[in-house]
Amino acid sequence: MKARSAITALRAALPTYQIFAANTGVGKTIFSTTLCRAAVDLPLRTWERQALRQDQQMEQGGRSVYYIKPVQTGYPEDSDARSPRRHVETYCPKVHASTIFTYKEPAGAHITAVRENKPVTDDELLIATQRSLDEAFSKSSSAMAFLETAGGVNSPVMSGTLQADAYRPFRLPTVLIGDSQLGGVSTTLSAYESLLLRGYDVAAVLMFDSPRYQNHEAVLRNIDRNVPMFLYAPPPDMPRPRDPRAGLTLDDRMLDATNMMVYYGEADAVSQNVVTELLDTHKARINRLEQMAAEGERKIWWPFTQHNAVKTPTVIDSAYGEFFTTYNSTVSEDSSSSVQSTSLKYDACSSWWTQSFGHADKDLTMAAARASGRYGHVIFPECVNEPSLQLAERLLETAGSGWASRVFYSDNGSTAMEVAIKAALRRSELELTKAGKTVQGHLGVVGLEGSYHGDTIGSMDASNPNVYNEQINWYEGRGLWFTPPTLAIKDGQYRLRLPSWVPDPESAPSFSSIQAIFDVNRRDEPSKLLDAYVAHINSQLSKYLAVKGDLGALILEPLLLGAGGMQFVDPLFQYALIRAVRELDTPLPVIFDEVFVGFHRLGLGFDSPGSQLLFGELPDAACYAKCLTGGLVPLSATLVNDKLYDCFLGETKKEALLHGHSYTAHPVGCQVAIASLKKYQALKASQTTGIALYEGIGGGFWSDSLVTQLSSLSHVDGVVALGSVLAIELVATDKGYASGRASRVIERLRREGVFARPLGNVIYIMSPIIAASSEHERKNATMVGNTVLEIISRN
Repeated sequence: MKARSAITALRAALPTYQIFAANTGVGKTIFSTTLCRAAVDLPLRTWERQALRQDQQMEQGGRSVYYIKPVQTGYPEDSDARSPRRHVETYCPKVHASTIFTYKEPAGAHITAVRENKPVTDDELLIATQRSLDEAFSKSSSAMAFLETAGGVNSPVMSGTLQADAYRPFRLPTVLIGDSQLGGVSTTLSAYESLLLRGYDVAAVLMFDSPRYQNHEAVLRNIDRNVPMFLYAPPPDMPRPRDPRAGLTLDDRMLDATNMMVYYGEADAVSQNVVTELLDTHKARINRLEQMAAEGERKIWWPFTQHNAVKTPTVIDSAYGEFFTTYNSTVSEDSSSSVQSTSLKYDACSSWWTQSFGHADKDLTMAAARASGRYGHVIFPECVNEPSLQLAERLLETAGSGWASRVFYSDNGSTAMEVAIKAALRRSELELTKAGKTVQGHLGVVGLEGSYHGDTIGSMDASNPNVYNEQINWYEGRGLWFTPPTLAIKDGQYRLRLPSWVPDPESAPSFSSIQAIFDVNRRDEPSKLLDAYVAHINSQLSKYLAVKGDLGALILEPLLLGAGGMQFVDPLFQYALIRAVRELDTPLPVIFDEVFVGFHRLGLGFDSPGSQLLFGELPDAACYAKCLTGGLVPLSATLVNDKLYDCFLGETKKEALLHGHSYTAHPVGCQVAIASLKKYQALKASQTTGIALYEGIGGGFWSDSLVTQLSSLSHVDGVVALGSVLAIELVATDKGYASGRASRVIERLRREGVFARPLGNVIYIMSPIIAASSEHERKNATMVGNTVLEIISRN
């Protein structure tokens, strides 16, 4: 992995701070200068000296200080004694100062970049800045760096991106320069809150003292008490030229230089306190990161994890876009030094299948903040609030279009399934009673082997006995589960894998594209395969009903069994199964568990893959979570039709659905989900081809070439490429979730900057859904795909 994955924002040996300002003209460069002076003159801290080897201590004369100005407008015409770089170099001669991108016109960078035809992308800005930091790190054994931004916190960079967003992948700790002028309380607090909303750590606030306005007092009352504020005397005014047309004379400039030299001398004491605070904060951060892996292992109980098998926990310092920022405590082979730093790792599991737009998406963050500020949390039974109502309306218009009438909110996929199961079983029980049957014992469910519907007891009982439930004392599988026919790409073609119950399974067809798999002619035209499906389904249903009792629901994960190993189930079989249960004497309600596959995971435009791709069969209930909120906060929804909802209407409360939790329909989650659905709609609208199945085998996301190469490897059993999901099944004697076949590949991927998790002998890569919107957004996923191919080819 290259490009952004090479970003190293934190190094123990290079304390680095980014200097943001509340506005332009608040003295940012003056503060940068005085901090550089203090950093140069301040003796090395004890931990800095201890980090040096003995030979370095003999050579080290002090701390090297780097001043980096990534963007400068008004250059070089504005390079007088008070322009950033020259000013810093003039009053701090020992500093290593550099400017990266320069523009002549003194205007916003987004304007000058266009006018001067010198465009710079955000990636180019990050890479160039990283290069300057790398150079500082390589040249000095003990150093400190300051990155001075341009304008205010939300001033745009060359691309038009706000600089608070453009620099966010670094997430450098920040020194905020406050505004001491009239109106400065508002601009300072707005800048402060903008930084916090984006996940920055504000290490200190610096301001000029203004006895007239006393802005610092109002600011101090409204920021975190743990954020120190340092006040400086205001700098001397620049001399006014006697003749404005002629500008400053040499004497004027000499006077200004003398005044500033005196000023900096007087400010040094305060600045040394600031730099001491910054160095101590940096060291405390490193210490905490060093301890987190061990402390986490001692105090946290991780889900789906055998603690005895964990070698080194991954410390995630932050996340942004498609990447984690992880901390590395790398000790040299001779143990003489430790390179403590952060690096980026691609989130190849979409943080357990939740990410749609990348981590820390600004729109979703703002939606959460807005709802939190408006509501916090409010009770839901017998109440309605705007986020919960608006989300229900949107869900019924999208995933529930054409069939659903009600939305029940809960907190995660498993509890959403509990609601659906309760509703479906109530419906079946009433229908059986109407038909004159006496329901004896528990109603069973119909499903697929390899299914997984969550970890609450009811949802677990709706799955066949498997590795997820076999150790649970209360587990009691209740139902009939079919071994499904599945599809996987081998040697560049989708091949149908038929179970042994299909006559002549070796004659299974293959498909050259995804479109062919979903061709309605497979449903409409007579075929031996469909006949075999129907015959087997009806046979098994008849046997179960005759021997074990009544059934109450069909539960399907449409198309892709996620936790079951990313198995792509033949949609024709799922269609046949739905038709069969609906043709029983007492038809069964159908539940779509779309917690994983719902809302575009299997392709941009597919809110409900089950409703849209199973040859016209619609559910009676469907469950959504994960991508519902774009991956920011937990929330789930169970959509039902009137047949299920009406079963809970009656004269007494005990006839109601007595199910819920304290945070049902919490406004923050609902507002974030609304923002996510709006973003999905915008992505769909941007697609010129409209909603359609993609040609080829790459699912419209992964290249056909990559998928073909992976599927042609001798030690790969098959590949599935649907939407943003790419799953590679390795040849193994011990298949299934408990298999350790993929562990070596996973270790290699993580070393190469790809954080992946296995599903037994299956390796899967899952990119954010936004990556499907364009080639530009897909570039990181493409690099990851190539990395996976390279590593699997060697393993």
